[in-house]
Amino acid sequence: MSGRDLVIAKNGDSLAGKVLDSSFTITTDFGQPLTFKTRDIYWIHLKSAQAPSDEIWTANDDRVRGALRGTAVRFEPVGQKPISIPYAAIHTLILNQGFSARRGLRSR
Repeated sequence: MSGRDLVIAKNGDSLAGKVLDSSFTITTDFGQPLTFKTRDIYWIHLKSAQAPSDEIWTANDDRVRGALRGTAVRFEPVGQKPISIPYAAIHTLILNQGFSARRGLRSR
C-alpha cells in the first residue's frame, strides 16, 4: 500500500498507518528551530542509548540532529482509531513510503 507510515517502537514492535501531525520541529546547532512538513520527511530517529540526539532525514537529503519539539506523535494505525504515541517509546518513524512484508520499503 503506497503512502503508509511506520512507527517502530524501542522494544521492536511496529505499527503501520498514517502520521497525523502536519510538521515536526527540531532545535539544532544552526541556532534556530527548523520545521519540516511531514510530507517532506522520510525518517525520524529518536534519541536513544545508541543515538544521543533526535534526527530528521528529508526527501531532499537534509539530515539534521538536535532535540525534537513536543512529546508525542499523533498516529492512526491501519483499521484503528487515532492514538498518541510518546516519543520516549519510539525508535524510528518511517514516513511517506510504501511497504509490505513481501516487497520491503520503497519511496513514493
